[in-house]
Amino acid sequence: MGTYIKELWQLPSGVRKFLGSEPFLGIAFGLNQLLFNLHMLSHGVSEVQIGTILAMGTLIVALGAIPFGIIADKYGRKRVLVSGLYAIAIGHLVMALGTDITHFATGKASVSLGMSMMISTEIPLLFRYCKTKKQQTQTYNLMFAFFTMFIGLGTLLGGYLPSLIDTNHDHYQNTLLVMTVSMTIVATARLFLPYEGDRPRKEIKERHSLSWFKKMLQYRPSKHTLIFVGFSVFAGMSHAVLIPYYNVILTFRFEWSDTLVAWLLTANGFVASLTALSIPILLEKWGLKRVAYAMFFLSIITTILLALVLPLTAFIFFFLLRNGGFNSLNNVVEGKAMEATGDEERSLHAALRLIGKNIGSTIGAYLTGFVLAAQNYYLPFLLSALILTMAFIYFRWIMLKPLEADLKSYEQAS
Repeated sequence: MGTYIKELWQLPSGVRKFLGSEPFLGIAFGLNQLLFNLHMLSHGVSEVQIGTILAMGTLIVALGAIPFGIIADKYGRKRVLVSGLYAIAIGHLVMALGTDITHFATGKASVSLGMSMMISTEIPLLFRYCKTKKQQTQTYNLMFAFFTMFIGLGTLLGGYLPSLIDTNHDHYQNTLLVMTVSMTIVATARLFLPYEGDRPRKEIKERHSLSWFKKMLQYRPSKHTLIFVGFSVFAGMSHAVLIPYYNVILTFRFEWSDTLVAWLLTANGFVASLTALSIPILLEKWGLKRVAYAMFFLSIITTILLALVLPLTAFIFFFLLRNGGFNSLNNVVEGKAMEATGDEERSLHAALRLIGKNIGSTIGAYLTGFVLAAQNYYLPFLLSALILTMAFIYFRWIMLKPLEADLKSYEQAS
């Protein structure tokens, strides 16, 4: 453990500067996760309308993925990333000041464009700063550990701040303005990240003289990249049927206050953070296959249990266990898939993964929106368990073999 901690302190300066602003990103997303849906509900937006807004957002993210990947290859990943973070901050401002569905949809559209830019570039940029495959594994999981821990802090703040700074306790405007400030800090801090350096991409430079249509045609992924992206459809769907609606499910299933929901989601972020920190150690000890199988089993079983009528203590225990396993599962599979992809294809991989994840998220958001409109707060867990089972079948019989082969080739080449 001492050696592992020492290695984390010795990560490249670009990685350390990037991670230094990650807490503010987590706080902003934590506030959004807890309060945005409740803010819309307080202004008379229905559950079905909320589902529609979320689905619209995921489609916008997907539509922007490949164009922003092309822009990132031409102008640099850092520039696109920072621009996306500012777009998210602007969207958060519109959400905070909004009072009707038009305002909320506009804010969500701006956030979604920014998310498309951010997710298409942040992992390829981070991996570009890394010098070894081991650093890539450590960086990927450390980023998610920081993010999930401070999402927990953000949700906790979301449980207390409205009673302190929002004079109209039916709405959450001032607290959502805190979210906007936090996101602006992230965007400004990442203006000072080091440039990613010269990239050995002669073939991409040649694309710059082509038309946009021809550039899109030039972006042909490898067969293995398409296989890796296929998993992201299941990941997005299993995420979208539950996680964006946790606050609504917990509020109405147990008649909890915002503060109690915030405490549970804070604990959830802390557990997810600890599991993310432990993943590099587990991978080194057990290997990809065993760790992935264990996380699949844990996620599926606990999700099924959460669909049952349980005593509150048992529900909280399985809830925390489920989310620790689920977050670790996605970190392991998607992180290793990105490692197995060459740098010249990572922007495309990130863009396509985003499209796949958001196709799944669109389906999941619509399904859960209608389920919650019928006031069924148990069925979303069964839907998630079914999707996770399908994801395991895909991983075991379609994805695992090419993933292991590419990782082995990457290790031999380096």
